[in-house]
Amino acid sequence: MKRWMIIAEDGRHTTLGQHRSPTEEEIVQVTASLSADGLGGWLVLGNGDYYQSRKPFDLEKVRQVSDSRVPWEVAETRFRDLRSRSCSPTG
Repeated sequence: MKRWMIIAEDGRHTTLGQHRSPTEEEIVQVTASLSADGLGGWLVLGNGDYYQSRKPFDLEKVRQVSDSRVPWEVAETRFRDLRSRSCSPTG
């Protein structure tokens, strides 16, 4: 299943679009919230079973939506770490 998301530089994320491509207005709203918190972020398209941490969940970076102090690779690693902890039985 494909899922539009914005991933922040600290690994937190939000989903967008609800079974459709997000509107530019939705992206701008999330971007403004990130910027207000001093966080950078990227619009990504996730593909796979998000809720099964042991199954592949691929991320396709679409574009950067706000300035970040860290590179995409760091944000992606942080996202995967948070995801694996939240999907684990002890998380």
